[in-house]
Amino acid sequence: MTQTESAGLYIHIPFCRRKCLYCDFYSVEDPARIPAFVEGLTAEMSLYRSVGFRFDTLYLGGGTPSLLTPNQAARITEAAHKTFDLSADAEITLEVNPGTATAATLSGYRSAGVNRLNIGVQSFRDRHLGFLGRIHSAASAEAAIRAARKAGFEHLGLDLIYGLPGMSPEAWKADLNRAADFEPAHLSCYLLTWEEGTPLHRLWQEGRRRPPPDALCADLFQLTGDVLADRGYVRYEVSNFARSPALQSRHNRKYWSLAPYLGLGPSAHSFDPGRSVRRWNHRRLERYLADLSAGRPPVADRETLDEEQRMMETVYLGLRTAAGIDLIDWERRFGRAARERLERAAEPMAAEGLLEPTPRRRRPTRRGMRYADGMAARICDQL
Repeated sequence: MTQTESAGLYIHIPFCRRKCLYCDFYSVEDPARIPAFVEGLTAEMSLYRSVGFRFDTLYLGGGTPSLLTPNQAARITEAAHKTFDLSADAEITLEVNPGTATAATLSGYRSAGVNRLNIGVQSFRDRHLGFLGRIHSAASAEAAIRAARKAGFEHLGLDLIYGLPGMSPEAWKADLNRAADFEPAHLSCYLLTWEEGTPLHRLWQEGRRRPPPDALCADLFQLTGDVLADRGYVRYEVSNFARSPALQSRHNRKYWSLAPYLGLGPSAHSFDPGRSVRRWNHRRLERYLADLSAGRPPVADRETLDEEQRMMETVYLGLRTAAGIDLIDWERRFGRAARERLERAAEPMAAEGLLEPTPRRRRPTRRGMRYADGMAARICDQL
């Protein structure tokens, strides 16, 4: 298989010391099984040796990838370089929980080839961290940021969460400014989601907690953009900000642009746009390792996207980004008639000041970013 666009390599590290209240990503609270997982992961890599992609990003997500020892992280990055066509200047990102990070481990990750960290700060207030079930404190988050800088990480991202019960605009503004004080290259600011099946959702069902009003969440969304713009950050996706285009997450951009990516590890997803095929691995570590022991890819299922699904994904993902939808690319993929339908469907939102029409793109305005999903639904209804 030949791909003209470089692909992303994602590795899911499915271990945590303790599951957070809001998290619906797959993980197990059993770090003692990491060595067996690393063995299985290298075996999974070998099954895709001839995948045909050229990779320019490697992302270690989770779970809590910072439960890996530096030697384990090095083994993974070295295996990726040996197994795949991974560019020498690849963006290699590792997610860090401040509660599991030390100066020594962060320095070790840098030596292992990791060149970008995403630190899951979430909040600089201990009360909010306690509610979320995080294992770190505000002080340890700040210490981890300083240690990352000392270890030589120039490309540093911080993750924050807003929309917590009882969170005031003043408290959120203080979190944003505290994060910006550290001058990270990148900031991700996520609205707290109450996903079904999580402890947080059960608290809601039991009437013990409830999400903030939609109007307040909308105000916090607007405040996020305003504060970070004043601090020199540009919103390039609904939840993501960078100090310059070069400092955006190269890996995450692949998801929003429907670029190819290969996912390894339990629950990881892969996408081959050339074949319009998406597949995903088993969600249980035991099943994942059992298949690999038998020499089988640990794939749970797959789907082939039809044209309607591909159109919908292109609209929904494109309108989440400041770049919007590329009309030339859209016409190449779906035809001239589909481009004309898209342009007509977008006209009302342009008149409302939510979309900016240019000769090549339909992209959300700063105000339109707040209504990205709603705009996508309106457009898809007309396609």
